[in-house]
Order: sequence, then C-alpha cells, then structure tokens
Amino acid sequence: MSRRGQGGSGLLRTALNSGRTRSGNGRSSQQHTPRPSQSVTSSRGPSVAGSRDVSDDELADDTASIASDDTWLLDAEDSDEAGGVSDNWEEELEEALEALDDKRIATREKGLQTAIRLMSHVYMGDELEGRRVTLLDALRRAARRTKGDQERELALRAIGLWFVNFGTESEGEEEFASTSDLLQALATDVSVSSAVRAGALGTLGMANFVSGADYRAAAELSRFMHDKVLLGALDEHTIDVARQTFETIGLLLTVVMDSDARLGDELFEEMFDTHMRGLTVDSVDVRVAAARNFALAHEALSSEHANDATEYAFERQDELVGVLEMLKNESSKRQGKRGTVTQRAAVRDVLNTIEEGEAPKLKLLVHGHPVVFDDWSRIQRLQAFRGLLGGGLLV
Repeated sequence: MSRRGQGGSGLLRTALNSGRTRSGNGRSSQQHTPRPSQSVTSSRGPSVAGSRDVSDDELADDTASIASDDTWLLDAEDSDEAGGVSDNWEEELEEALEALDDKRIATREKGLQTAIRLMSHVYMGDELEGRRVTLLDALRRAARRTKGDQERELALRAIGLWFVNFGTESEGEEEFASTSDLLQALATDVSVSSAVRAGALGTLGMANFVSGADYRAAAELSRFMHDKVLLGALDEHTIDVARQTFETIGLLLTVVMDSDARLGDELFEEMFDTHMRGLTVDSVDVRVAAARNFALAHEALSSEHANDATEYAFERQDELVGVLEMLKNESSKRQGKRGTVTQRAAVRDVLNTIEEGEAPKLKLLVHGHPVVFDDWSRIQRLQAFRGLLGGGLLV
C-alpha cells in the first residue's frame, strides 16, 4: 500500500486499531471530515497520576484498571480552545507562519500556538501539499532558537503535528531523516530544560512511527534513546525525560514487535534491567511507563510463542512479578492517595497480562461510536497520539 493519499483519520485508524504494517510503509487510505465540536481533556505528556481528590473507597478498590481511569475520558462538550477552526484556516496559518519571524518572542509563541491548534484539528496533507517543506523549515527554525524554552516546546509539538499531517507522503522518510538530527541533539542536550528534551523525544518517536524507514529504524532509535538518554535521565533523576523516554520506547516497540518478534525480544532483553530500574524510581509516572512496556513486550512475545508447549515467560519473570506485587500493595503514605490509586490500577493491569494473558479493555466513545482498545500495542499508540493531538484526536 502506498503512503500517498492517506487521510488524517485513516492514519489514526491504521495506527491505533490495525497496527503499522509489516514493511513500515503502508497505511490505509481514508478521507478526513473536520468536526470541531468535540474535544479531549488532555495535554501533551500528561501525568498519569492526575490531580483530583481520591476517596478511601477508590483506594481500597481491588478491581480498578486503566480502563476506568478518568484520564482517558473523552469530553464531548464544545470547546473553543480545542476546536473552533474556521473556514479560512489557511489564512490563519499563513499569519501564524509570518509571526514566527517576528522579533518578539511572545508574538512567535502565539504564532506557534495558532499553528498547533490548526494542525491538530484540520488534516492539511492534501490542501497544503505544495507548502509542506516551507512549513517544516519554519518550525525547525523555531525549534533551534535558544531564547525561550516555551517557544522550543511549542515548536517541537508543532513538528510532531507536521508529521501526522504530511509525514505519510512519499518524501516523509527523507524529511524525517533531515529532522532527526535536530531532535536527537535536543533530546540529549542536558543544558536545555527537561520539558524541551521530553518534547524532542515525543516528537522523535511520533515522526519515526509515521515516517521511519521500517521497523529496523525504530529498533535503532529505541537503542539510541535507551543508551544516550534514558540511562542518564535515571542517573540524574530527570523525571520528565525518563517518563517520556519509556513512553516513546513503548511506541517504537509496537512497531518492532509487530514486524519482527525475535528482534523485539532481543531489543527488550537489552533494556530489561533498565525497565526494572524504572519500577523503583520515586515517581508514579515513570513506574507506570516502565510497567506498561513490560506488559506490551510480554503480550507480543506470548502471541509469537502461542504454539509452544509451555506458556511464554521472561527469564526473570518471578523477580519482575515480585516487584510488581510490592508496587501494587505499596502504602499510600509514599505516593499519596491519587498516585497510589493510579499505580495500583496500572500495575494490576500489567500483572493480569503477565500472569493471566489478559489485557485491559479500554472503550472510548468517539462521535457517538465506541472504539475499543483491547491490547497493549493499541493502548500505547493511543496514548502517543492523544498526547500529541489533544482535542484533535476526536477530529
């Protein structure tokens, strides 16, 4: 199947529900119809621990799952911030791009915010085909500026949205290659803020997922993130960077595991100790991100070994299960009630996958139609697309 002619909704449907193709090159073809009247309550890289108050009943609930976690709820309320895209969105985008060359940083940031809103709520791949390179160049220039972290964060998110809109075209692989060096440099630059580094990591993973050459490129990028970013982030206790790296590695693993389970097994074995270490970090977000990758890998490798005489198990599965059981039963005094509920729900789902072969069943209502995510690969992809698109996921 060709990358050309792929609509925004088709890309999401392929990515979230049917998986990236074996070659890494194909996507199904669908057209997009804008519907800006619904939104999702989310921001990029949300904390899974959330912030609302938690009751004692929730704390004692031994059946909670990520499928019942309100961080996944979709909000069907009208939202001017999330939607509100007018018919003259091309003119708005043109003005936003002009603002990116303004001397005032506040004007440039406002231009990036407008570009993000438009690119997350309108599929532009067809209408702006002739200007795709000009747009990407402007966003890369913004990401290179060093006067403000906020400007860089916005530019990085906009680059991720650019790949969702334009990255499935035939030139997408070349444009990913030309952008990857910038993103990798920011991801490994300890002199910039952790938010900028995390933004670069998230965009790097999404750009590879959409436009990478094949699953081998995803595996190579996973190793880069593990060796050059994750180990250092854990040493320095850089929580945002560690969380985002685990999450992005999880997204890339969905590509590798779908295409070559043996390579996926080898890759995850290399990272096993680091994921175990992630379970001990004093951050619920990092622990949950690491734990979900264990579930993803176990589910994929169990499927690959479905015809074996014995059930698949990690070499150090007993040790892993022991640590997960400790996390599931950890006192709320350490993480607080909300963090404890989030950790227990996520760890319970991971244990159910490893011990019982059962994945959580996440059901979202999108435009009145239920969409079910019942395996870890789809859930990981949903998390990545939702974190980037925000309210645009419903569109």
